[in-house]
Amino acid sequence: MKRTVFASVSALLLCIAPALGQGDAEVIGRIVEEGKNNSRVWEYLTYLSEDIGPRLTGSTRMMEANAWTRDVFHSLGLKNAQLHKWGELPVRFDRGPSTARMIKPLEREFEFTTRAWSAGTPGAVQGVLLKRPKTMEALDAMRDQLEGAWVLSEPRQRRRGRRGRGRREPPSDAEKAAQELRQKITDELQGAGIAGLIIGSGSDLVHTGAARGWRDLEFDNLPSEVGVYVRRSDYDALNSRLADGEKVEVEIDLQNHFVDGPFGMFNTVAEIPGTQWPEQVIIISGHLDSWDGPGSDGAQDNGTGSAVTLEAARILMAAGAKPKRTIRFCLWSGEEQGILGSRGYVKSLSPEELANISAVFVDDGGTNYEGGLSCIASMEDMLREATAAVNEAFPDMPVKISVRERMPRGGGSDHSSFNRVGVPGFFWAEHGSGGRESKNYRFIHHTQHDTMRYAVREYLVQSATCAAITAYNLAMADTLLPRQEEEPQSESRADRNRDDEPAKPFKVAESPASGTWKLTLAEEEATISIEISDDGRVRGKLSAIFGDGDLEVGTFDAESGAIKFSYESEMGQIKFDAKVKDDVMSGTLGVEDRFTRDFTATRVVEEKVDAQKSDAQSAAKK
Repeated sequence: MKRTVFASVSALLLCIAPALGQGDAEVIGRIVEEGKNNSRVWEYLTYLSEDIGPRLTGSTRMMEANAWTRDVFHSLGLKNAQLHKWGELPVRFDRGPSTARMIKPLEREFEFTTRAWSAGTPGAVQGVLLKRPKTMEALDAMRDQLEGAWVLSEPRQRRRGRRGRGRREPPSDAEKAAQELRQKITDELQGAGIAGLIIGSGSDLVHTGAARGWRDLEFDNLPSEVGVYVRRSDYDALNSRLADGEKVEVEIDLQNHFVDGPFGMFNTVAEIPGTQWPEQVIIISGHLDSWDGPGSDGAQDNGTGSAVTLEAARILMAAGAKPKRTIRFCLWSGEEQGILGSRGYVKSLSPEELANISAVFVDDGGTNYEGGLSCIASMEDMLREATAAVNEAFPDMPVKISVRERMPRGGGSDHSSFNRVGVPGFFWAEHGSGGRESKNYRFIHHTQHDTMRYAVREYLVQSATCAAITAYNLAMADTLLPRQEEEPQSESRADRNRDDEPAKPFKVAESPASGTWKLTLAEEEATISIEISDDGRVRGKLSAIFGDGDLEVGTFDAESGAIKFSYESEMGQIKFDAKVKDDVMSGTLGVEDRFTRDFTATRVVEEKVDAQKSDAQSAAKK
C-alpha cells in the first residue's frame, strides 16, 4: 500500500517538477510519504505536554525540554545539536501541584492561577474569607479579623485611555488619588498578616503572566505577597455567599518554589548542513517555552509549533534530504516574556551571518494547519513554488501566498526579531477549525485550557510536512529569497504623506475620530488608538492579543466622517474603510486579497474608577 501511495505521489511531483525548479521531485515525494504516513508529531507533542508539562522560561521543566529536544535532534542525525545561551536568571521559579477551593459552607474546587515568580503558601492554608474594604474606615473596622484571613478582591477594571507610541493620557488627579488609596489599603492588608488576596477574573478564563521584576529577583528578598486569580464564576460564588452574610472558608495550597542561581536560559538549535552553500541558512522554528498556570500543559502555546519543528527535522532526515543550503531548526525560549530568546539569538549573529539567512519560519498559531504566508512581490514566485507540493499533497489544507507592500518590522512572535533587522521572517497564518470541541485559540491562549484535549492531530501532520517541504525547496533554490529594500529610517510612516513628499509635521487636532476604539479582530478583542492631524491624516496604534503595532498613514474626512487606514499584521495588510458617526465606527476591513468583512468598532469612553473615586475625592477634600 505504501509503495502505491509513494509511486502515485512521485509521479505527480515529477509532472510538476519543471514548475518547481527547486527541490528534487523524488525527495519531495519521500517527504510527503514520510510526513503523511509515518508521522510522529503527536508523539512529540504528547511528550512535551504531558511528560514534561508546562515550560516556563528558566524553570526546571524548561531546562528538561531544552535537553530533551537537543537529544531528539541528535538522535535523528542532525548536526551541531546544542543549547544556545541567551541570558541568565538570578532565581529559578518552579511551580508544583497547587489547589484552591472553598471548604465552607460547601465544597467547590476553583480554576485559578498565580503569577509566575510570585509567592506560594507554606502548605495548605485554610482561612476565613473577607471582602476587601474600599475605604480606610472599613479597613479599620475589620483589623482584628485580618490575620490569617483570605481577602476577596473584585475584578480589576482596566484604565481605558488614548494609547499610541510613547503617548498615553496621564491619569487624572482623582484617578491618582484612587490608585494611591487602593495601594495603601493593599499595603495595610499585607501588613496585617492576611493569608493572601483572591482576585476575580473578568471571565471564566484565567490568564497566567509574570510578576514584575522577575529577571532581577534576589534570593534573600523574594516576593512574599500571595495573589490568587480565580475564574469569574468562582468569584461570583464566593461573593454571593459573603453578600448573603454566610461564613466562608477557603483552603489554598500553592507550591511555588524558588532556587538560588544564577541559571542560564537557552534556545535549542540543530541543523542539516548544506552541501553546496552551508553558510546560507533556512530556519524552521517555534517557541518551546510556555506559561505554567495550574491546569495548563503548554500544548498549543507552543507545544504544537515545537512538535512541528521536531517532526519537520525528522521527516527531512528520514527522506534522505541533502539540501544545498543549511536547514536550521530553532526552538526559542523567553518568547512569552518578550521574544527574548530569538532576540538574543539575532544579537549573537554577525552582519555576515544575518545576510546569509534566506528566510525564518515560525509556527506559533495553535493547533491549526500552516495555511498561508504573507510576503512582498519579489518573494511571491519563490514561495509559491516552494509550497506548491504541499497543496498537491494536502488539497483540503492549502497554503495561500498573499502579497503585501512591505515586510513588517514588528509582530507578536519570534519572526519579528528577524524582521527588525531586515531578515525575512514569516509567521505561518494558520487555518482550520481552531480546535476540537469548537474551542478557538482565544479559549486556549495563556489560560488553564492550554492542553492536548483541543489539539487536532491531522492539522499538525500537514504543518510538519509543509514546513519540511518549504524549507527543503528554498534550500535547493538557485538564490536566496529576495529582501525588502531598506527604507530611510529618519522619519516615521505616520509623518510621511501618501505622495512621498517631504515629511510634514503632524499637528494633532480635535476630531470626532480621535480616541480609542474597541472591535473584534481574528476572533480576538482589539483596540485601535487614533489621532487626527489638522490636515486630515491618521496615525495611531492597533493593540491585539497577537501583538501591537503602528497604523499605516491614512486619511479622515471630517465632513463625511469617512476614514481609511491600514495595519501590517502577521496575517497580511489589513485595510480599514469606514465612517465615524458619534461613538461608532463601521465599515469594512480586508486582509489582502483573501477576504473582506464588515466590522463595527465602539468608542471606549473613559470609565469611572468605581466607588474608590468618590472616596478618594472625599479624602482629598479632608
